[in-house]
Amino acid sequence: MDRRKFITSTGGIILASQTASVFGQIELGGPNYDCRMTTRQTAGPYLRPDSPLRSDIREDRTGVPIQLEVKVIGNRSCEPVEDRIVDIWQCDSDGLYSAAKNDVFDPITYRPNGDYIDRSDKTYLRGHQLTDQYGVVSFTTIYPGWYYPRLTHIHVRVMTPGAEWTTLDTQIYLPMDIEEAVFKKEPYASRGPNPIDVDKDGLVKGDTEEVNGLTVDLTPDSDGYKGHINVVVN
Repeated sequence: MDRRKFITSTGGIILASQTASVFGQIELGGPNYDCRMTTRQTAGPYLRPDSPLRSDIREDRTGVPIQLEVKVIGNRSCEPVEDRIVDIWQCDSDGLYSAAKNDVFDPITYRPNGDYIDRSDKTYLRGHQLTDQYGVVSFTTIYPGWYYPRLTHIHVRVMTPGAEWTTLDTQIYLPMDIEEAVFKKEPYASRGPNPIDVDKDGLVKGDTEEVNGLTVDLTPDSDGYKGHINVVVN
């Protein structure tokens, strides 16, 4: 499926904001990227295949804003890759995903207690775009909240239009020092800091090196942050 047909079939347009980096204009070629494959992590239970084609995924969700830039690089060419689908999804400040029945976890055992909070009729904090000629997509989102038993994270899926396979599923993390400051602000403060650290996280299980390799570079930007991460794919 070519780029134009993909855009038409999804009923949207690629926003002009994709053509420039939130960290400044990107030059094609030249930079010495780390071209080792990005670590794969599970897509988790809240993936939905029909996310909207859009840049601003917030809808009515409130929180500290993040302008998140994801750059896709090919591991063989070590160059940016154009026309890849980048799909992201995350929870809101209360730790709840849209388009899903969210399990409620026991704070002692970190296991589901049998209850759930239904957000099946919502579509917030989900969206996808196609990478531009610089391999870049940019999303406007909020700092995600937390839920048991996970570190604060955003899900990322990279795909090739028309392909039947997924190029990459992973999760990206936020710097701990910034998270500490963010979770003292509303609407996060009422829930307090995330009680889950790297050692308690049910997925990474103490692998600090893996988490560091998947952590977004965040810098202050107006009333929020701008973030950048490279993902390297086949």
